[in-house]
Amino acid sequence: MSKREKLKVKNHPRRAESHRDEGSRSSYKPDSKTYYYEDFGNSYLDLSILDSPQLVVIFKSLQKRDPTTKEKALDNFVTYLQDPESVVEESALAVWVQFYPQLAHEFSRRLRTIAHKLQGDLFNRFQRQSAKYMKETVGPWLGGLYDNDKVVARAATVAFETVFTSEEKRRQVFQVFHVQLLDYVKHAISAKDTHSLSDEKYFTQTDIETKVNREIASGIALFSYLLEHMSPEAIEEQQYSYAEIVTSETLWKSLTSPDSYLSRAALGLIGQLAYNYTGWLAAMSQYLGRYLISNGLMNISPGAILDYLECLVAVTRLYPAAWKRSSETNEPSFSLLLSFISQGSRYSGPRYWHYVEVLIENLPVSVLDINDASGFPANEISDAFSAGILTESRATIDSAVESFMSVLAYFTTVSEVAKVQEESLSKAMEIGDQYVSIRGALGGKIGTDNVARSLAGYLRKIIPEHDQFASQFWQSMVDILKNTIENATGNLETDIKGTVTRWINLTKRITTVPEELLERIGISTAIRQIVDASLRSVKTTGGCPPGPAHILESLLKEFFSFVRSDNSLIQSVDDFVVHTIPDLIASPSSAHLISIWVNYEHQIADPGHAKQVWESIINTLLASSLVETKDTVLIYLLDSVKSLKDRFAASEPLEDYILKKVNNAFDGADNNDWDVIVAGLLNGGHIISEQVAIEILNRLSVASSLDSYREELFYQNLIPVSHNNFTVLSAFIKTEEGHKLASRLWQLTESTEYVSDTAKAIRQRLEGQLNISQSSESSDSSLFESLAGAILADVENDPDASCESLVLRSISLWDSANADTKAIIAPKLLFVNSRWRNRLEAALSKSTAPSVSLVNNIAGAVFLVSDMPLGFPSDNAGLDVLEGESTLETIKLFRMASYALELMRNTDAFEYLPYLDRLHTFFSFQVASELAKDEINKYGAGKIPPIFGNIDPSYSGADDLLSLTERSKQQLESKLGSFALQLMDANTFNNGIHVELATSSSDDQVFMRDVVTLIAMNTREKTVLGFYAARVLEIIVSYLIEFPDFQVKDAEQFFEMHKLRKSKDLLASVAIFQGMSKYVGSMTSTDRIRNEVASDILGIRPASVFSEGLSKIILLNSLVHNIDNPDFAPFPPQRAIMLLKRLLDFFPERTFENLALRSETAKLLLAVLPVVKSLYGEHWNRVFNFISDSLAICEEFLASDNVTPLLFYTLKVLVVVKSFQDENEDVADLIAEGSDIMDALFRILGASVDVKQRSQARLLSDAALSRQILECPADKMPESTELFHVLSVESEPLQKAILKLEQRIIPVTQESLAMEAALDTHGVLTIELPVELLSLVMTIPDALNDDIDIEEIRAGGMDAEMRAYLFSWKLIFEYFENAPFALKTKYAESLKEGEYIDSVLNVLASLLNLTSGKPADASKVPFTRYDPDEVLDTAEQDLQWLLLHIYYQLLRHVPSIVRKWWAEIRNRQLSLAVDSFTQKYFSPVLIDAELQSVQAKWAETGIEAEDENMQVIVSRVTHEVAAVYSIDEQTMEMIIRVPTNFPLHDVHVDGVKRVGVKENQWRAWLLASQAVISSQNGNIVDALVLFRRNVNLHFEGVTECAICYSILHQDRSLPNKRCQTCKNKFHAGCLYKWFQSANSSSCPLCRQPFSFGR
Repeated sequence: MSKREKLKVKNHPRRAESHRDEGSRSSYKPDSKTYYYEDFGNSYLDLSILDSPQLVVIFKSLQKRDPTTKEKALDNFVTYLQDPESVVEESALAVWVQFYPQLAHEFSRRLRTIAHKLQGDLFNRFQRQSAKYMKETVGPWLGGLYDNDKVVARAATVAFETVFTSEEKRRQVFQVFHVQLLDYVKHAISAKDTHSLSDEKYFTQTDIETKVNREIASGIALFSYLLEHMSPEAIEEQQYSYAEIVTSETLWKSLTSPDSYLSRAALGLIGQLAYNYTGWLAAMSQYLGRYLISNGLMNISPGAILDYLECLVAVTRLYPAAWKRSSETNEPSFSLLLSFISQGSRYSGPRYWHYVEVLIENLPVSVLDINDASGFPANEISDAFSAGILTESRATIDSAVESFMSVLAYFTTVSEVAKVQEESLSKAMEIGDQYVSIRGALGGKIGTDNVARSLAGYLRKIIPEHDQFASQFWQSMVDILKNTIENATGNLETDIKGTVTRWINLTKRITTVPEELLERIGISTAIRQIVDASLRSVKTTGGCPPGPAHILESLLKEFFSFVRSDNSLIQSVDDFVVHTIPDLIASPSSAHLISIWVNYEHQIADPGHAKQVWESIINTLLASSLVETKDTVLIYLLDSVKSLKDRFAASEPLEDYILKKVNNAFDGADNNDWDVIVAGLLNGGHIISEQVAIEILNRLSVASSLDSYREELFYQNLIPVSHNNFTVLSAFIKTEEGHKLASRLWQLTESTEYVSDTAKAIRQRLEGQLNISQSSESSDSSLFESLAGAILADVENDPDASCESLVLRSISLWDSANADTKAIIAPKLLFVNSRWRNRLEAALSKSTAPSVSLVNNIAGAVFLVSDMPLGFPSDNAGLDVLEGESTLETIKLFRMASYALELMRNTDAFEYLPYLDRLHTFFSFQVASELAKDEINKYGAGKIPPIFGNIDPSYSGADDLLSLTERSKQQLESKLGSFALQLMDANTFNNGIHVELATSSSDDQVFMRDVVTLIAMNTREKTVLGFYAARVLEIIVSYLIEFPDFQVKDAEQFFEMHKLRKSKDLLASVAIFQGMSKYVGSMTSTDRIRNEVASDILGIRPASVFSEGLSKIILLNSLVHNIDNPDFAPFPPQRAIMLLKRLLDFFPERTFENLALRSETAKLLLAVLPVVKSLYGEHWNRVFNFISDSLAICEEFLASDNVTPLLFYTLKVLVVVKSFQDENEDVADLIAEGSDIMDALFRILGASVDVKQRSQARLLSDAALSRQILECPADKMPESTELFHVLSVESEPLQKAILKLEQRIIPVTQESLAMEAALDTHGVLTIELPVELLSLVMTIPDALNDDIDIEEIRAGGMDAEMRAYLFSWKLIFEYFENAPFALKTKYAESLKEGEYIDSVLNVLASLLNLTSGKPADASKVPFTRYDPDEVLDTAEQDLQWLLLHIYYQLLRHVPSIVRKWWAEIRNRQLSLAVDSFTQKYFSPVLIDAELQSVQAKWAETGIEAEDENMQVIVSRVTHEVAAVYSIDEQTMEMIIRVPTNFPLHDVHVDGVKRVGVKENQWRAWLLASQAVISSQNGNIVDALVLFRRNVNLHFEGVTECAICYSILHQDRSLPNKRCQTCKNKFHAGCLYKWFQSANSSSCPLCRQPFSFGR
């Protein structure tokens, strides 16, 4: 058969049957077995027309009943169509259309979705060819548009719109296939046998019913669309089909289907028919009465109630006869309606009751019997509505009541029968009574204002025609309130407030009715009567109970206009306010009485009247003895009179009373105290004076500072004050205590540990008020000044405040200010000139340390300061520490400068300062920066205490000081950068030094000239401030000369202009020379100055050495040092030798009178000696004497910081002189003979331990000393034990020097000791680790105690104590290196006895993060070695490297002790961490080293020659070592297996084969070999040697020990202790253990007393 023939599927018998009547009215003749739902397994489905085998498989799968199989088939079909290489013929479409109708109605949502998508894809693909297949698929396709699943409906819609792209095309589809669509609808809503549709094997009956309902619903929805959009002619043409559908029993039964989607679809269709095809309703009247009304009222689905009511209302309006027909055929339909109403809205919402109301109003009169007095069911209607209302929630109950009241009004106004009207009124009054009185079934539920509106609406509807009924209703409401007043008098207060509130609400609603209607029911008269009754009741009862007062308060508040119109009544009210209220102010009615008074005062607006009543109330209240009641009333009173506060002045009795409360506020005795205080503060400035309010806050603030509880309590109660009376808080902030409060608020809100929400709220209020004050026309800067003052107080005095938080506070304040306010607060935020001056004077009041000469930019100029300690140091002289008044002032200066610089970097506040303030502030920054550098020098490697608060454990004051110096440098460079060359001009700079300050200028060049002027003004005086000013000057000069345009000629001109040699301003001269050091060595002018100064020194008389020599030498030093030219010679040789001799003449003998002169002379020698290095003479002896004398002085007073410069320069001179020994024989001879100098160096090294605090300068000296020590020849080195104590010195350079020196000494000592031990056959020699070294590891450093933060240690690295501890362990293991087994055993015993190793292992576990489960990464560190001179990136890494190295050494040399420590760890997490850490990083290295050691050592000729019978085989793959011993062509074999986590786990020693040895002896040998490694800290080589010697001695006839069965003991001794009785031999060690365990000295074998013999 051809493909074309195969496509003629319409000729198939079954297809022909389906299309036989194609041109007739209906082409669909389906039954339960027809096309849409027939089994796909039928034979007529010819799949042979498909060309693709893959498609054949897909469609065969679609014939299966299993839904899963179908889903997979459709997925495969989608994939097939999406594949660009797939060929899709029309045959695929021809087969698809046979499957699509069933797939479009499948149970599975996914199946239906994919089916619609495929339908669209295929029809879109084939376009015109698909048109002939539309008839078969159009019904299911368009029915899918109304699928109850939105996803499926969306898929069908998308497919439809994809194929038919315009609205016109889609409309035409409905027109063209009108007949087919009607057939599809008829088929969908026809009665079906659900069992025929699906296989119950795969689906439940519920699933099947759901599917049927979905198909019916989609058919009905499609039919509704056709009714709405088809033309009348088209509908007329198919009228029989339409009639068949609308009269279908299935359609009408669907109205009450449990499936709400189906029910709503059917109801929508009926409603559509009612509105658009009203004429059809008569033909459907039997269906309407039976199914819509009767069955609907009884069985409607809750999900379709609103649709039902909407449909029912439509039918009732347009065809009311349906109700009549319903009543004829069923029980009375109105009874069913009442039953329906009694069930309530059933969560359908407020519209339910609206529909009910409309429905009742549109019912035929005959159904209601509204004009039949005997037949009108008033009670039944009321009961139905009441029952329905009781079922409602808060969201719908108002609508229910409104509907009921509207229905009652409808009955009253429509009925012509008086009884019906009266019954309706009675029911309305019942509702009103229950609402107002809060009683009955509905009283508790209908309590909203909307109910009052509904009741008022009822009156509004009936007044015009039935005012008598309205009057009755209103009078019943009045009677209720009167009864309430009477009951209140009888002390019955239950629900009084609720009743009054509801009555007031109802009356307010009623009064909105037009006035002419109100008069018809007498409402105003009734209100006045009730007010009068309430006044009398309050007076009669004395305010107890408070019910009448509450009623009176409510009436006067809401209906005062009615009272005002009655003169007599208003007079009664006034008399009540003036006399009765003060008398009853402490009664239970006080709150109501206060409200009555306040409201009354607002109504009459008489200030005198208010003041009179206020004074009466206050006096009466404060005189009351009921404290708790008094406070409660007072709180309410103060809160209520805020609106009247301008009508009377402050009350002194009240102020005194509140102040007493303040004193007890934090005691907790009276909970009302705080409420009274807050109420008073909220009225501060009015009822209490502003001064008293400030005093209250001051007392509270002081008291709250005692603890955090009080503080939080204070802030909690301050919040309402900040929000409601900010004026008082603002006035308080301006006080000193207010400053503290503001600071504390910012601290609490910026804290990273705890943020106080109350403090945050107050701060936000302050910031908000700042913005408000600056946005107004008359801005107020006083609050800004106060807050700025608070910030500055914190800058200077609060050590916990961080610089960042202080700056942020200032930025926030600055950003909130306008330009005028900024000009006012700038001096506040950046400190006024006088404050800077005072701080500088205080900070500079102490002497500058002489060591500063080594680390500052103008070097020895520090000795020019007039009050410097230049000579013999006192006993207490030394490095000043941060303590005392001067130090405190220094810290304040640092804080001020750091804060101000950071603020200037983030704001333009500096530009708002007055000119002179800017100059002095700028100068102060630079001086503070130099002071900060000196502070860093003082502490050296020590941790500087924080300058600002910071929670970071690694934070140091150095961070603050370095930041200060960097910010200061940036500011200076920013000012200099733009006009450097102009300022560098000689005339300009000269003017800057010699002219007076300008008073104002906006020019930066003038500003910087004046800065130079200010500096020069200070350098003229040889004071500490002058010294620091000169340092700033040097920085300026050195910066300026770096500009490319500055040349040597400019420098020459500069020096010529200034005449520096003759200048009396030595500080400025030194600063300029130092700053221009770049050019000093290459200019003729400086060369001349240099020689002139040298000549001046040569001419100094001996008597003037100390007075003139020092300044000249300092000046000359500034001209000869820091020269970049390596060939620079400062003097001619002859002048140099003369200068050298003259300088040495200054010190004819060892003297301590002028250390500064000696140290500066030594510094000058560094420049002079290289010039004369080739000259011979006795001056070299004098140079060495100078060096020796200087070292002796340093040794004598090493603890003083005064000798630091001398020590440093002396050591430098020694280095220079040593460099001459190859060129000068005199120098070489003196060095060879000069052992005294080396001894002096070692003595200084030993004395360095006593120097407890080291400056940066001292560390420089230590580094120089360490270099000289390490150059010591081997024959002059001291004993190792003499230097161990120096490890504890607080100097890193010296500690490293000791470590490296000992690493040279210990191997020499070890070599000698090993030889002595080998010769010691009688065990006389005592071998142990040096006690001096062990003492250093006896206790762990203080920094490692349990209460110290480990993170802080890691971040900060090693301090001196920790470095000494770890270096000591490093040296301990130096003793183990290359030591014989016997020595290593002794050393291990020393460590074990002292229990040193457990401590260090615990330290390592903590510092290497093993305890936290996140160990350090040892792979990044070469832990097998450690070099102290190799610098890693961070101090933490350096510490980690040393820790890892020590752990590695522990595992190498004492593995058994480490193993024991690990086995005894109680913490399982730590145990696993140590195991994992060791196995990952260390075990591979140690195993590889052990195996390599076996290979290397066993290959040594000595070992091989000792016994050729044993062969050792090493396997690095399996980590095994095999020892094979050959005996007469046989072998015995032992294998040592190394575990992967060695050495934490023992090696395993196995005997593979034994020959000629008893089992017990063989096992003894194996155990002994294993014990060497496991418990004696030996290695595999030691174990192999022991095994070999045991075997050799056995075959040589040596008897084994009778205890251990081994010939060699672990200490390598033979069995040499013989029992005189049994003649057996034992090892001495084994016998000693036996005696200890047996607690006797008997022989282990014969049990006789052991007599030692041979």
